[in-house]
Amino acid sequence: MTKKGEVFRVKRKKTGVALQELITRGEYLIVQGNDLAKSFGKLKSFEHKVLDYCFSYVKQDSTPEQRFCIEVAELLKYLRLTSGGTNYKRVVEAFKVLNESTALYLPIEENGVKGIMMTQLFSYINYLESGVVYFEFSKYAQPYVFDLSKNFYSFRLRELASIKGKYALILLKLWEANRYGNSRITLIDGSLEEWQTWFLGTERRMTAGVFSRNILTRAAEEIEAKLAAEVILETKKKGRKVVGYQMEIIDNRQLGTAQIVKQAEEASYQTDIYDYLGHDES
Repeated sequence: MTKKGEVFRVKRKKTGVALQELITRGEYLIVQGNDLAKSFGKLKSFEHKVLDYCFSYVKQDSTPEQRFCIEVAELLKYLRLTSGGTNYKRVVEAFKVLNESTALYLPIEENGVKGIMMTQLFSYINYLESGVVYFEFSKYAQPYVFDLSKNFYSFRLRELASIKGKYALILLKLWEANRYGNSRITLIDGSLEEWQTWFLGTERRMTAGVFSRNILTRAAEEIEAKLAAEVILETKKKGRKVVGYQMEIIDNRQLGTAQIVKQAEEASYQTDIYDYLGHDES
């Protein structure tokens, strides 16, 4: 039985075994509280990927007291980078940015009075000369990281690795955060201010036209190309002024009802649509 506070560490292994384990990690699901999908817009693509690699260690049986450990060599393999000194430096700098730029502003209520708690995602990050990183999530961020019974989003680490652009990574997270179960169609709706905060953080702003063209369109095009999805963007206006956007994302990897019925009818050995669905999921 694992004791409270025990270090969970991926042990060093021979190259072949470590590589196989890394491939297996590509099947791990990253699960986070939905609100985290709308945070950290200021991070760069490399920093997002390091952060998501950290999140991939969280499992449904993880506990708030858990201390996590990352081998930097394995992280570099996942990122498809060599283990040279320059890339180790990039990882060090990425963790430094994560420590400094993952502030959380959480809604609270005390004695019926609403407010905001200002805290951090990480309690600490220990980077050792041996190429090992230890970290824990902060006390107040833990409910968003570990409460997996409701309001969570998940996606495979391998899908993240296929996405190169920072804004496409953010859109992928927003997609999953707003998705209901395995729904084929997802709607993301927000004001112009909300969309810019999700993608740019709180300090940077663009005109609506530039934001739509350079951020949303580019992100949508990469999602469509890499994940077999269709993205439809509707601009919401008040008069001539852009006030927000509604985005519809259609997951073409998910069969629609008509397609399911058609395939079930064509499969003559299937006598019941529910039998077909059960067969498809096995």
